[in-house]
Amino acid sequence: MSATVTVNTDNQLNINRDTAKVFLDANRYENEVYENTTGGDVTITKGQLMGRISASGKLLPLKSAAADGSQYPVGIATKTETVADTVEINMSICVAGDVAEEQLVFDGADTLSTVVDGKQLRDRIASDTVGIKLVETTDLTNFDN
Repeated sequence: MSATVTVNTDNQLNINRDTAKVFLDANRYENEVYENTTGGDVTITKGQLMGRISASGKLLPLKSAAADGSQYPVGIATKTETVADTVEINMSICVAGDVAEEQLVFDGADTLSTVVDGKQLRDRIASDTVGIKLVETTDLTNFDN
């Protein structure tokens, strides 16, 4: 859950709360290795679509233009983590179950419609992962609910 203060005066406080969930039902998780080799700190955001480098087996945020294997989805980051340069961490990723599609986070200009080797990422997520199913949902995600 996140909260955003929109008004904060001596007499009034307005807070918008977002209770949207990324992982909805029957989810399975795995611990995988991520190593930051970018030359600076990196923040992996909850809901970030992750790929795997074929040669090392380590995770990277999915980039459709990559050619090292990380252009194919393997899971979705389960929490937001900031990783310092050259640091290796174990991170949890969702590999199966229902996931709110509007909560997915992509690197750069990638979207669910981005094509990787003849298939949209929307279809690759369903076919390349253990069994992630993208679900459209708006229940309890708007500030007026």
